[in-house]
Amino acid sequence: ASSRRRRSRAIMGKKEETPEQRAARKAKEKGEKKSDKGEKKEKKEKKEKKSSDGGDEGDKKRPTATPDEIRTLFFGQMPFDTKSSDIMPWLKANLTRHGCGFDIKDIRMAGGDGTGTPGKAKKFKGYAFVDFTTNKAAKKAMKLHQTLFRGRPVTVERCARKEYAAPKSEKRKRAAEGGGEGADGEPEKKMLKTLVEPDAVKAMVAEAAENSEGTLAANDCDEKVLSFLGLLPSDVCQKAVNEIKKVCMKGNQAKNKGAYFMGIIRKVSKTSWEERAKADAAKAKGAAES
Repeated sequence: ASSRRRRSRAIMGKKEETPEQRAARKAKEKGEKKSDKGEKKEKKEKKEKKSSDGGDEGDKKRPTATPDEIRTLFFGQMPFDTKSSDIMPWLKANLTRHGCGFDIKDIRMAGGDGTGTPGKAKKFKGYAFVDFTTNKAAKKAMKLHQTLFRGRPVTVERCARKEYAAPKSEKRKRAAEGGGEGADGEPEKKMLKTLVEPDAVKAMVAEAAENSEGTLAANDCDEKVLSFLGLLPSDVCQKAVNEIKKVCMKGNQAKNKGAYFMGIIRKVSKTSWEERAKADAAKAKGAAES
């Protein structure tokens, strides 16, 4: 039988495998299997390492609360009988679906939440500041803008002051001392150019008051009105004063005379500038045709 097999292999052009060749072939196959196992193990280790790195990144996305990472939003237009116990469940219900329902750090209600000592509780002013521990929670909460809260659409805005603003007390102190620099060391903004001297403006107003048959007093025009008149050209300033006198003589009076007179001045100024623009355009057109 063995001789028959050797004869058939010889006929087919194949040589019989010797014991040495067989041992070498098995050793080679064993080495290939071992290398395959090594490659699979290496791939598995890389995959596990990648997944662990991804987990670290996920932890970075949801860090613990620190003062620098807290994001604050302004919630306005809330009902005046709102309490903090009403805001927290509403926020959690809307943020939990995005996986950040527990990223709310604090709710600070303007004027108090009405849960203090009986008889001494302050009235809620209709707006609150909410601190979030993650950017994701703050971004999702921004989408609640103009959504209904207890039957009213609320406004949601970011609370951020990009530049330092000096307190009013400091500004008044600096103005009293005659300082010319802002809180950050930069020069204050220059005032608008005055075209009519303050004494000339006061003289125009005094003359109009004398000819108004008692309907206009010189002190009806406060400092703001007088300074605004001084910013106008002389002819426009005179027109505005005459218009104020005309309106007062007609009996049209208002409780806030300063604001009322400012509106008249703006209207006269706008009309004058429009007339001047039309005259300049006509003059330019005539020059072009000639």
